[in-house]
Amino acid sequence: MRFYGDYHTHSRHSDGRQSHEEIVRAAKKQGLREVAVTDHGPLAAGIGVKNSRDYLVQRQEIERLQPSFPEVKILLGAEANIRDLKGTLDIPPEVIEELDILVAGLHPYTLPTSVQDGWKIFAQNSLCHLGKGQREKAVNNNTKASVEAIYQNPRLDILAHPGLFFRVDVVEVARACVRKGVFFEINCGHEHPGISDIMEAEQVGVDFIINSDAHFRETVGELNYGESVVKRLGIAEERVVNRVDGEAVGDGAKR
Repeated sequence: MRFYGDYHTHSRHSDGRQSHEEIVRAAKKQGLREVAVTDHGPLAAGIGVKNSRDYLVQRQEIERLQPSFPEVKILLGAEANIRDLKGTLDIPPEVIEELDILVAGLHPYTLPTSVQDGWKIFAQNSLCHLGKGQREKAVNNNTKASVEAIYQNPRLDILAHPGLFFRVDVVEVARACVRKGVFFEINCGHEHPGISDIMEAEQVGVDFIINSDAHFRETVGELNYGESVVKRLGIAEERVVNRVDGEAVGDGAKR
C-alpha cells in the first residue's frame, strides 16, 4: 500500500523533537505528497503548545516554508485534548477555523473544565486497578467523552489513537465516527489500536486513517504497523483514506 500523506506529527512547538522543515524533508524522503503538523493543544501538562495563538504563528512558519517544498503540501493542524464529558476541546473555535485539519483525543494530565469532569475522566481511570466496577465506570466515561467530542465538534477530522490512554467501548466510538464522518486512527507510533479493536471498528464500518504520530524526523511517514495490520486482517484498501487515490483528508476536508 502506498500512502499519500501523514496527518499526525509533532514539532518543537509541543513535545516533538523536530522542526517544521525537518518534518517536511522527512515526508518528502518518504514520497508523501502531504504532511500535517498537529501539535498538542495547550491544556495537557508538559506536552502542549504555550497557548492557542501558537497555531497562528505556525501558519506563518508554514507559509514561509511551503515555496521551498512544492512537492509536499504542508498542512496546519492540531491534536486537541478532550477535557470533559461534553467533548469540549482545549482549542477555541476561532482558532480551529484557521486550521487545515483537526485531530482530537483523550490524554493524561489534561486540565478539565470542572472538578467533577476531572474526577469522572482522569481520576476515575486511576482507579481501574480496584476492580471490574471501577473499570466499567472509567470505560463508560471515556466513551462518553470521546463520542461527545465527535458529535459536538463538526470540524473534527480524526479521532486520535482511540482507547490508548483511556479505554473505550470501541463499537460505540466507531459508530459515532461513522455517523459524523470522522476518521478512526490507526496510530503507528504507539502501535494502537490492537488487532481486536481494529476488527471491531472495521465491522462497524469506519474509514481508517494510518498516521505516524511522529515526534522525531526518523518516524515521519513510518506507517508500517497500520499497513501490516490492514493486510493481516484483509481490510480493503478503500477503507484507508490516506492511501494513494484516497479521499480528501486535509485542507478543510470537513468544511
